[in-house]
Amino acid sequence: MTGVLCAVAAIAASAAVAKLVPPPEAQSAAKPAAAHGPASPRPSGTPGPGSSSRPQLNGTSPNPSASTPGKGSAQPSAPAPTPAAAPGFGGRPAFTGALFEGEVKDGHFCTATVVRSAGRNLIVTAGHCLAEGPSGLKGALFAPAYAGGNAPYGTWRIEEVFEDGRWADGGDEDYDLAFARLAPNASGVDVETAVGGADLDTGGRSDEDVTVTGYPTGRQDPRTCTIRAVRTSPTEQRVDCADFPAGTSGSAWIARDGRIIGVLTGGDTDDVSTSTVLDGYAADLYRRAERSAAAGR
Repeated sequence: MTGVLCAVAAIAASAAVAKLVPPPEAQSAAKPAAAHGPASPRPSGTPGPGSSSRPQLNGTSPNPSASTPGKGSAQPSAPAPTPAAAPGFGGRPAFTGALFEGEVKDGHFCTATVVRSAGRNLIVTAGHCLAEGPSGLKGALFAPAYAGGNAPYGTWRIEEVFEDGRWADGGDEDYDLAFARLAPNASGVDVETAVGGADLDTGGRSDEDVTVTGYPTGRQDPRTCTIRAVRTSPTEQRVDCADFPAGTSGSAWIARDGRIIGVLTGGDTDDVSTSTVLDGYAADLYRRAERSAAAGR
């Protein structure tokens, strides 16, 4: 993770909708207990020492391709098309897309995925992709299923970003994770209603097959890789997907059951990518984001 972070200077949930899913019993005995410490949130909107190095949500940040660590106003649109059924394992989901700092024409800098929530308005990405707090009127844009220079479902603007204080304040890479609340699109449609989403699994799963879709900076189409995730430490896991360079940060690792068990946060080379292990800290952060997102409706 350190190599890329240096080289590219850029979840109570509603039981009826969002599910924090424990891992299969066969896996739980093999996972180390309490890989991450207790949550250390800080008041939303309070700037952390690392926030200046990540794209700001007021439209005034520097070029993300130059400032974002890790690997990397909305146009009025017609009503979103009915979301297609979720793809089979190994397919490219419509609910994964690219993050743009200004407008879609300005180029994308990271990847994000819609995570199911009561408000139907949350995405998950890497913490280093966004700065924590409210965005004001010029938040970054999320374009699900972006490909070939087109955003087939339109775009949704980020309203607020949620991060663990140990990342936002201290830059601890073990907590490099973010959730973001999105405003409805120009037609008043929430993002999950338009494209669907994936459940977040915070049981600390790893050592299983995943599909990863990411958007390399400077390219118009995403990369998709299906491979086995391997735990490398109590708090980190790895996949060896070829050609996942800058811009693929924030890519969700989706298991065979369709649940998110990792989020790409870095890697030693473009062919080696890492994620924090999603356990209790990720569950706490998700709940904080979901409560705020539901209250803000």
